[in-house]
Amino acid sequence: MKIGIVIPARLDSERLPSKVLKDFLGMPMIEHVWRRAQLTNPLLETVIATDSSEIKKIAEKFGAYCILTSKDHKNGLSRVGEIADVLKWDHYLVLQADEILIEPESLNLLSRITLSNAKFQFFNLITKLENLGEIDDVNIVKCLTRKDNSIITMARKSNSIASQIDQMEYTNKICGVYSCSSHLLKALVDSAAQKIESLESIEQMRVIEIGYNILGVPIGINYPSVNTLREAEAVLKILNIDSEQQKIMNLYK
Repeated sequence: MKIGIVIPARLDSERLPSKVLKDFLGMPMIEHVWRRAQLTNPLLETVIATDSSEIKKIAEKFGAYCILTSKDHKNGLSRVGEIADVLKWDHYLVLQADEILIEPESLNLLSRITLSNAKFQFFNLITKLENLGEIDDVNIVKCLTRKDNSIITMARKSNSIASQIDQMEYTNKICGVYSCSSHLLKALVDSAAQKIESLESIEQMRVIEIGYNILGVPIGINYPSVNTLREAEAVLKILNIDSEQQKIMNLYK
């Protein structure tokens, strides 16, 4: 079975405009993400899907295969769906362009589990929350899981009456990295936007709302993605001081 990585990238992000081209240590964020995808083992074919000719021009300059898509897409899944007819893969590993700190081994893990588990058609990386403030941080998508790590539901803010300390024990963070079978991708693209998906602005909720299960794939480190200027500053600090992140950057070709 064929699995590859798609990096959906748009220029007009609402909370941090042009964030995928924001410079981090002399390199745009989209290039960091693409170079980390190039470090997977075995090497997974990687495609950037974007509605921006500016992003495409910059991506091709650093060597990426980039496909220009419609500007009408409201989420990454829809953008991936447009290029699926061209790529014709069995599974699509979707790596959001703001996951600048993603570890290549996490991509390898997601790929392995996707190809070895026929029970599920959708898989999402998850991590533990790190502090109480993340419970009500609407920039962080949270989920509740069953014992087998299948996901019950997702939300941006807790509606639980349990104490925040108790919630920390059973609440996980949804990472912006997931995989989807070609069969389910078509079903998702063909279906209308769902109520919770739209109100919470969580594209993966469509999977659950139309009747499919998502398997959460736990990873150890809860690195932030980049949605706001504050998160961009936090990421830059991590890139400068974190030894594991520096090891990854030293492997860039």
